[in-house]
Amino acid sequence: MTVVAFLSALGALALLALASDRHRDRWHGIDPRWRRSAGWALVAFTFVAGFAAWGPVYGAIGATGLLMFGAGVSFLTLNLTRR
Repeated sequence: MTVVAFLSALGALALLALASDRHRDRWHGIDPRWRRSAGWALVAFTFVAGFAAWGPVYGAIGATGLLMFGAGVSFLTLNLTRR
């Protein structure tokens, strides 16, 4: 379940970053409104998976940490790669 939480955190922040005004032209497949909605749904799923993996107290801490890691990976990937 930890791997599921990790992958959902990466996907959530990638979708939210790709829905922003700066990066919305990098992926033409899905409307940015759907990217934003799917990103927030994956954020919620990250917390559900974190609670299932570590319990309610450590799950919230772990899910928040995974989301911060996903934000860092998305930030570096989108800003250090060229279009």
